This record gives sequence, structure tokens and C-alpha cells, in this order.
Amino acid sequence: MNLLDAVADAGVVVRRVGNTKGGEYAGPCPRCGGTDRFRVWPGDKGGRGSYWCRDTGNGCGAWGDLVQFLVGFRGYEYKDAFQAAGRERPVDYRPAGQQPSGTIDRPAFKPRVHEAPVETWRKRAKAFADKSHQELLENKTVLHYLAGRGIDLQAVQGFRLGWFGGENGKNCLFRSRESWGLSTIFKDNGRKRVLWIPRGIVIPCFKGGEIYRLRIRRPKTDLKTKKDSKYIVIPGSGAEVMGHNPDHQAFVVVEAELDAMMIARRAGSLVGTVGLGSASNKPGAVAFPVLQRALRILVALDYDKAGKAASKWWLNTFESARRWPVRMGKDPGDAFERGEDIKEWIRAGLPPALTLDVNYGYRIPEGMAPMDELKMLPQKYPVKIQAEPERAKILFDPGFKNRGIRQRIHDLFEGDDEVHWYLRMYHPDSVIDGSNCHVVGAVA
Repeated sequence: MNLLDAVADAGVVVRRVGNTKGGEYAGPCPRCGGTDRFRVWPGDKGGRGSYWCRDTGNGCGAWGDLVQFLVGFRGYEYKDAFQAAGRERPVDYRPAGQQPSGTIDRPAFKPRVHEAPVETWRKRAKAFADKSHQELLENKTVLHYLAGRGIDLQAVQGFRLGWFGGENGKNCLFRSRESWGLSTIFKDNGRKRVLWIPRGIVIPCFKGGEIYRLRIRRPKTDLKTKKDSKYIVIPGSGAEVMGHNPDHQAFVVVEAELDAMMIARRAGSLVGTVGLGSASNKPGAVAFPVLQRALRILVALDYDKAGKAASKWWLNTFESARRWPVRMGKDPGDAFERGEDIKEWIRAGLPPALTLDVNYGYRIPEGMAPMDELKMLPQKYPVKIQAEPERAKILFDPGFKNRGIRQRIHDLFEGDDEVHWYLRMYHPDSVIDGSNCHVVGAVA
């Protein structure tokens, strides 16, 4: 394995930009993002390779060789990293970038401000996402796979997931980069680099109602070598992490964005979710302050070396963070497949203040379904529910003091996932009260 292989395995897309040290490559830093600040010289140091992040002003400046990259960004132990690099570890080895404890006073983490995609990209991406969504709704095989991972039809529709099967008999498509609003890049032979989109599950990310990122999860049959990445981010996408229910007081941090969606569907009434896309990714300037205010952050990164290594940053950065791996399998989707009760697993990790069950004398109507109960309460009492995908709030009349009714409405909206999901994702109005709550019902 050389450094360029390791960088590709980490999901970092780099391009050749020069001949320095036998070949220089540039791309986004796996630690702090950006577009081309991360420089890689795979042939440097006699084949050991070297890398460096030029963004030292924000406290990154990551640098090292192949071994240090495997340890720092892939979660390897040193002995395994040396073995993968085909080298013997010297007795006095000190990896590049590693300094004796206490010699570096690193500044506090400064989250990156990520730019939004350009308008042309958003238009192309939306058209692609809309078409792939319709294709997925007709693909029973992929729908069955997603359901097995806890993402049912309602979640597929709510998150606008899609399936792209390729075009013209191929398992991908090619377009000019310029047609998607991307800059022109020339290959070593002088030809223009094109935009490549492989087939797979299309995972869109939306910010403020606008499409922000497209990630493709490729099928196993298309992964022919170890260099082939399972996930591909379409160039031009925004780099901020995906999040759901940012108004909550507790969050679950996972690697796969599909797992974040599954938790939002199964336990979104309890917690917000953060899908990193990669264990080494960090929250940007939008997500970071939201997480700083959280009462509890459950760090549920994959139960493997990379997840374990990346979890340390979260535990060191947020006082409210707790390592909370799934009780079975490697990740939340795997745990769901094995029968894990996702909501109970999350509830067990939350402080009592977020799970306290009180009723203040209110008696739940016998035999009434939660959806029907919530339909009835706004008709009888002065309450409105603001419910949108990115924000939600219960608004009581200031003079209404019935603690039992107030708590019950809160419990229904913040405790029953079918109610919570429907109002945030499907109800046609953003504010629900006695005049329009009658349309509440099961989703087809």
C-alpha cells in the first residue's frame, strides 16, 4: 500500500497538481475539510510518502508519512500500520508530525465555514435527485434492503432517498464538469477531467430546503478492488455534516448518513442525529454550536479501530459527549438488522432529565391512538405546534396553565415517533392548531 492508496481508501479525492517530489496531489483535508489545502507526495521519502495540510491558521496543519496517516486517519495501531506499509518499525521510530507530550500548545478547535454549492450545481443535483427518487420508489429490491436497515418507505419518502441505476447500459454516467457549474480540471495528458457519477443509492442532504450534497452508496458488486470506495460524494457538494432535528437537546453521532436517517426515523422524538459520512469528519460552523449546547451527545461511531480512534476527539471536545457504541454489530444499521431496539438503546444513554415520565394527573383516553389524541387536544385547548424538518416547537397560550395537558402534548410530540415524524415531515402546514389538525393521519 502507498500513501495515495491510503488517502483514497479514506474517501479523500485528490488530483495531481504538480511534479514536486515525484508528483504532488491536492484535495480536501480529511481533518478540517477545504478543497485543495491537503497536499500528498506519494513518492516522497523513498516511497514512504508525505502529506501536509496547509491550513495551519485554524490549528490543523496535519502532516506525516504513510504510517502516520494510517494511524491518524484510518484508526490503525502502529504495528498494523507498519505491516500495511510493508516496513519494519525501528526501535527509535517517532512518526512525522508526532511530538513529545506537552511540547505543543494546540489552539481550541475552530470549526470550518463551509461554502454552499453554486446555483448551477444545485439545479443539476435537484433534477438528478428527483429522478433517482422516483426510480427508487419502483425498485422493490433496494426498498427491501433499506427496510432491513430500518429505513422504511416513509423514511425513503421523507428523506428523498433515490436509486441511480446508470445509463446507456453502463453502471454510471459521465458529464462535463462545466455543465454542473464545476471548474475545469485538466489531466496529465491535457484532456479535460469529466464528472463521473456511479450507480447506487442516492443520499441527498438538504440545508434550508435547498439541496446541499449528493452522496452515492455503491453496491458491493461494483467494488472490484480495495481501492474502490463504497461511498462517493459528487464533486461540488457542500461539506458540512448532515444533521436532523437540530432543535433537540441530545444528539447521536454516527458515521453513515443512512444510519443517521434511520435513527431520526426510529427515535427522532428523543434525539437529533449527526451523520459524519466518515469517522474522521468534524462538525462545521453550523453544526458545532448546536452540539455545544447539547445536554448529551452519544458518540456511536462504528465499533472498529477507526471509530474508536475518532471517538477520542469527540470526548475531548464536548463535555456532554459519551462513547455509546451499539450493543450488537458494528453500526446502528447493523444493530437494527440483528434485532436491536434502537429507541431503547438510545434512551438508556440519556440523562434522566430527558426521559422523565410524568403526567400531572392527566389520564390517557382508553383505547385512543396517539395520533387521534393529538388531533383532539389542539381542538380543545389553546396550543399550536410549529413543525418543520429543521425546527419544531410547542406554543401554548401564555395564560394556559394546565400542567397535565401541557405535559401530555409534549409527551405525544416528543415521545411518539409516528406522531413526531408525521408532523415534521408530512403535515402540509408548518403550524398545526385546532383548525387544521384534523388532517393528521397515517401516511400511505
